[in-house]
Amino acid sequence: MLPDAQTVKSTLATGGAHDAEVAETTLGLVVRTQISVVIDALAALLAEGYESLVDFDGIDTGSSIELTYRLRSYSAGHEVFVKTTLPYDAEMASVWNLYPAALMPERETAELFGLTLSGHPNPKRLLTTEGVAPLLRKDQPIRTHEEVRRP
Repeated sequence: MLPDAQTVKSTLATGGAHDAEVAETTLGLVVRTQISVVIDALAALLAEGYESLVDFDGIDTGSSIELTYRLRSYSAGHEVFVKTTLPYDAEMASVWNLYPAALMPERETAELFGLTLSGHPNPKRLLTTEGVAPLLRKDQPIRTHEEVRRP
């Protein structure tokens, strides 16, 4: 069962995300908002009972980085996907103080897409060393078969 889209839209507007778009999809209820108000939107949904960050990830769309926060309300049995986009090499504000489960996925996402992570208690690289290019960006060249097999 999906949460009521109008209730979620009202909650977001009350929390400061007035321009958020709410749509019912085959995945569930999807909220699209600007990066400038994504923390306000997440805080409003937390206050409304979406107490758990189930998943957080990013994807390179070819023109920007799209971040997706998957929130769950266990008491209501509902999930909401909050999506926002960032330009390449932008700054991503941490939401760990709202959802502590975001600590590691934020570091991973920032590193693999070349984003700067602000407000995080430990924004160090998680998977690679300094100087390694953002591995999941589409502008990174794909290694040839010969490069991979080279001894």
